[in-house]
Amino acid sequence: MIENPQASRRSDACTRRSSAAGEPMVARAGHTRLWVLIEHPGPWPKSAPAGVLPQGLLDRIDELGDPARLVLIRRPRRREVTEPRWILAWSDGVNQWMREGVVDSYDDLAALPFEASAAGLEPAAGTARSAPLFVVCTHGKKDACCAELGRPIVTALSAVDGADVWECTHIGGDRFAANMIALPAGVYFSRLGAESARAAARDHLAGRMSLAQLRGRAALPQPAQVAEHVIRETTGIVALDALESYRVTTATDNTAVVDLRIAARDFRVVVRSGPPEEPFRHGCIPDTAATWNRWIVDRFDERVVE
Repeated sequence: MIENPQASRRSDACTRRSSAAGEPMVARAGHTRLWVLIEHPGPWPKSAPAGVLPQGLLDRIDELGDPARLVLIRRPRRREVTEPRWILAWSDGVNQWMREGVVDSYDDLAALPFEASAAGLEPAAGTARSAPLFVVCTHGKKDACCAELGRPIVTALSAVDGADVWECTHIGGDRFAANMIALPAGVYFSRLGAESARAAARDHLAGRMSLAQLRGRAALPQPAQVAEHVIRETTGIVALDALESYRVTTATDNTAVVDLRIAARDFRVVVRSGPPEEPFRHGCIPDTAATWNRWIVDRFDERVVE
C-alpha cells in the first residue's frame, strides 16, 4: 500500500487501486524533450489535442516521435481566448530553453519550427522565457482522477508566489494523479496533495529538486531517471541544475548501466526492470487490467577519479 495524500471519492478509481497495489511511481515519466504547449480554453474532449487542433499540426508533432509531446493548456477559470499562446520548452536533462508567443488562429501555428526545436535548436520565434511554469493535468474526460485530484492542486498552487500555473490535457500516468510538470526542465511530480504540491513548486522555483513526490525527469530515459533519483536520495544533492552528463548502456534485455555525473561527482548505477507484478483492474478503464513492475537497482557506485 502506498499513501496518496488525496483519495478519489470512487472506490474503484485507478489512483486508489494503484496505491492499494503498491505500484511505484518513481522513474515512470514518459520520455519527452520538446514540449509543445498550446492554449485552448476547452472544453477538451477525451481525444484532445486530437479533435481540437488542425490535423496537419497533429501529424507534424506525431512525426517527431517520442522526444516531443503536444499538450493543451488553459488558465484556471479562463474560458475565452482570442489570441492563443504557444510555448515551446526543450530540455535534454542538462541544457534547456523555452520560447513563447501568441497567434491569431491555430492555423498560424504551422509556421513554428517544430522539427528544429525537437533537435534542440532554440528558434528565433516568439520571445525567450526564463521563468519556470507548472502544468497540472485536469483532463477529466480522459481520466476522471485527473480532474478530481488535479483541480485542487491548481487551487493550492495559487498560494505560491511566482508560480505560473496552467491546467493541461493528458500528460501520462493517470494512475499517479494528481500530476504536475515543471518546465522547461520537464520534471514530473505525482501523487500530489496541496501541501506537497506547494512544497515541490517552491523548491523548484528556488532551484532545488524535491524528491518527496518526484516521478522523474522526462528528458532522461527511465533507467537514467532511476539513477538520478537514487543518487540524489543517497547523497542529498538537491540542486536542480546539478546534472552534468549521463550515458545509458543496455547490458541485457532488461538491464542498463547508467553513468551519470552530478555536482562534479561521477556515479555508476546498474538498474533492471523487475518481473511483472500482479495486474489490477479499476473503474477508469474497466475493460483492461493495469500491468506494472518495479525497478531494481543492482549496483550503485561512486567512481572516484584519482
